[in-house]
Amino acid sequence: MAKTVKELAQISNTTTETILKQLADAGLPARSENDHVSDAEQQKLVAFLKQSHGEKPKSRISLKSKTTSTAQVTGASGKAKTINVVRTKKVVYEKPDPAKIEAEIAAQAKAAEEARLKAAAEKQAAERSKKEAAERQAATLAAMRASAEPSKASDTSSAVVVKKAKKDDEQKAAPKADKKKAAKPAKQESAEDKKAREAREAEEERLRQMEAETRRKAAIDAQNRTLEQMKEMASRYSDSDDSTQATIVRTKDDAPLADGLVGAALEESFEKERREIKRGSAGTTGKGGKKGRKGQQEEREIKTRSKGLKSSQANKHKFEMPVEKIVHNVEVGESIVLSDLAQKMAVKVREVIKALMKMGELVRESDTIDQMTAALVIEEFGHNFIAVSDTQLEDDLQVAVDEKSGNIQTRPPVVTIMGHVDHGKTSLLDKIRATKVASGEAGGITQHIGAYHVTTDRGVITFLDTPGHAAFTAMRSRGAQATDIVVLVVAADDGMMPQTEEAIDHARAAGTPLIVAINKMDKDTADPDRVINELSVKEVIPEEWGGDTPMVKVSAKSGMGIDELLEVISIQAELMELEAPVDGAAQGVVIESRLDKGRGAVASLLVKKGTLNQGDLVLAGEYYGKVRAMTDENGQRIKTAGPSIPVEILGLPEAPAAGSEFLVVSDEKKAREVADFRAARERDRILERQNKMRLDTLFDSMNSTEVATLNIILKTDVRGSLEALLGALDELSTDEVKVRVISSGVGAITESDVILAESSEAVLLGFNVRADNAGKKKADAAGLDIRYYSVIYGLIDDVKAAMSGMLAPEHREQILGIAEVREVFRSSKFGAAAGCMVQEGTIHRNKPIRVLRDDKVIFTGQLQSLRRYKDDVNEVKAGIECGLAVKGYEVAVGDKIEVFEIHEIKREL
Repeated sequence: MAKTVKELAQISNTTTETILKQLADAGLPARSENDHVSDAEQQKLVAFLKQSHGEKPKSRISLKSKTTSTAQVTGASGKAKTINVVRTKKVVYEKPDPAKIEAEIAAQAKAAEEARLKAAAEKQAAERSKKEAAERQAATLAAMRASAEPSKASDTSSAVVVKKAKKDDEQKAAPKADKKKAAKPAKQESAEDKKAREAREAEEERLRQMEAETRRKAAIDAQNRTLEQMKEMASRYSDSDDSTQATIVRTKDDAPLADGLVGAALEESFEKERREIKRGSAGTTGKGGKKGRKGQQEEREIKTRSKGLKSSQANKHKFEMPVEKIVHNVEVGESIVLSDLAQKMAVKVREVIKALMKMGELVRESDTIDQMTAALVIEEFGHNFIAVSDTQLEDDLQVAVDEKSGNIQTRPPVVTIMGHVDHGKTSLLDKIRATKVASGEAGGITQHIGAYHVTTDRGVITFLDTPGHAAFTAMRSRGAQATDIVVLVVAADDGMMPQTEEAIDHARAAGTPLIVAINKMDKDTADPDRVINELSVKEVIPEEWGGDTPMVKVSAKSGMGIDELLEVISIQAELMELEAPVDGAAQGVVIESRLDKGRGAVASLLVKKGTLNQGDLVLAGEYYGKVRAMTDENGQRIKTAGPSIPVEILGLPEAPAAGSEFLVVSDEKKAREVADFRAARERDRILERQNKMRLDTLFDSMNSTEVATLNIILKTDVRGSLEALLGALDELSTDEVKVRVISSGVGAITESDVILAESSEAVLLGFNVRADNAGKKKADAAGLDIRYYSVIYGLIDDVKAAMSGMLAPEHREQILGIAEVREVFRSSKFGAAAGCMVQEGTIHRNKPIRVLRDDKVIFTGQLQSLRRYKDDVNEVKAGIECGLAVKGYEVAVGDKIEVFEIHEIKREL
């Protein structure tokens, strides 16, 4: 409804001047306060005001509807129950855009115009091509009339097809003549027109006969060529070379040419020629539709029956054994199963077994032979032997991944911190990173490999912190292999220690540059010169002495020398010119892995090449899976990680072995094949080791006494700690007490572990892990004690103490006294009694004795009585005479009585 400007001002609670100004801004014509504003103008004004205030007009409307119904379902117990089913529906209506509609209409009109022009052009082209074809045909007829001369057809060939064609022409000509006689002109024509018409018809008839004659000659030539080819085929398939070749001659209309393979090919060729002749004769009949149908009927009548001459190969089997022997290229790894070898050579297994028996080897179908034996068998059968590596599948996958790498750029250096325990490695790294990792370590020592990257003024540097305890040798070795530069931390107040020397050996074995950081320079007892002298003994010569090893004096507590150390690391990295491809599949090493109760398998990776993205398919050791989540060392979520960047990933089914290589693959099938191959190889290695241990145990038990065994079930938090503990426990075994780890793994102690410990009488040990609820209940019910440890040397000491308790005690003999027999007296009560003088020590009545004659032991037993004068005494000291009687033995003058005792001493490892 139209309203005045004044009414609009009252409705909107504003002045008329404001309304007039807004109307002018909206592009509406000027007016006074009493002028009316139409509904369309009001809508335009409202749209302008909304647009000026930043509100966009809604182009679509969504309508939602919800319906509720019920459905009968059957539960787990088999009873039916009713559930509510809610269905939601959403319909979106879009407001039409006039500009868009106009554009669509214009586009449709343009497309219709283009289609019309294209159709007109195609029509013109068709008419032009039709006209050109008519002109070419007229020119051909004119040329034929000018050059053709009457010729009499004189072909005496016996081919049935030609004879039948001649009959066709005669039969076709007769109806045409009858038709011409019966046809009457619609109007009277003059004698000259009639004469001209008859001459034209005679000329056309002559040309048609010429064309038919030319086609017949071509058909005869083709038939003769086909006969010659069939003769050659028949002679080729004959059994003997001196057999007479059959001459194929057709004497009757219904006589067949051949049977079998040759006959079928011959009849097919003739049938094709007949169809071509029929199409040609039908094209020349012009208006004679009935004539053409008769020709087709007679053409069908001349089809021959498949009887007559038989091929020499008609009754032979279709398959023939190849004349030449097929030579196979047989690929053999380090070993191969006999059945697989026979399959690759395409021979029967019993033939291979027979060949091996001739060589003196008695084997079965499922046995495995080595590569050299397989090579002899393959050469015996005349095939080509190709030696391949057992890791061919892995090598092919590695090559496929390397081909996709590109865009080589400079990468950050990877620096490993190594040294003896408690020399301040983690504290020094904390000072660089401005964190407090060492305070969170159990016992104040590092027991895992930690990976961090730090941004400095000279760029990014990645640090690997390795443990210094003696049990973590494998961890330090992995750290040296995965790094570019090794920083050896030596305490200025402690000097060279065993793990310091070991770290130097690891760095040299890996060919890694070495930088020495002399730590704890803030202490009063610091003596860096002694450290340098001790390092020079291991041929680690500082640059000040003319060597090639930079040495920096630092303090993790005060921060002294930290900047100088970072500068030396950056200079060394620049000299090494570290580069890696950024694009392509990621490759690297597994630094550490563990099982997290809430997240599953967590693997710490160090990327060496390419870029690792979330969602990539990662193959690490024996396991593969997609990266579900990826975090840095601070626990922050990231999406990508480039070269030399450490990350933690989730998504692997199990924790891979620390130190194993990983790579990103695109084909899940290949990843599964390589993972299965590695798992089978590891399983075979374990079985081989177990069989060897059984044999060694059997031989040891045959040649020695019974050996005590301490059974252990070990669970740790990470793979690296598990590896270190297994190595340390294995070194504790001796010839008398063996440590046998029945089960080991990463993760919490479960109920199955407790059941296994109960059945095998094993000790349950947990390193930085605890038992779950089910495991605790089962252990309490079974009365098993679960030992928990957080420091590695505590666990090793307790196992060593338990092994010491299983050792047989040592028996040590101590001589208490010696008495010499001076005289022997006969007694009715005691028999022979000896009068003795105690020479050394004390003679005890209740201690075992030995009788020595000429310093040789002739009797071992006990005293029956010991007297001093007439009194029974328990002991007699040196220098005193006594009388004694030996139980069960008579002594002589000059014998010596030796009293001794045996002490049991507890042994320790």
